[in-house]
Amino acid sequence: MAPPRSTRVQHLLRNSADIRLVFKEGKRVSCPLFTLLYRRNTLACTRVGVVVGRKLGGAVARNRSKRRFRELGRLSLQRVPSGLDLLILPKRESVTEPARSLRETWQATLRRAHLVAAESS
Repeated sequence: MAPPRSTRVQHLLRNSADIRLVFKEGKRVSCPLFTLLYRRNTLACTRVGVVVGRKLGGAVARNRSKRRFRELGRLSLQRVPSGLDLLILPKRESVTEPARSLRETWQATLRRAHLVAAESS
């Protein structure tokens, strides 16, 4: 069962002033499929935002990309420490990337940014 909508909304980074702060003060980790910017916030929860430019493609491609990356962020909320703003900037290559590969790249990028502990095999 999905959490109530009000719970999901609190985890979205939508305020343009907050997004500008992440761009200005956030740390940046890049990979071939996307760039992740993150910074501490003053809230008790972690928020996820996706910024997609027109270079990515038409409206359908941009919206699909936003949905895919928001879902990756949502699935990671339990593993990422509270009090962070995560901003994802998808690249053109991510549009055709299979979901499994995208998820693996996402997890590797979170580990590179030291936002989650490395999983022991």
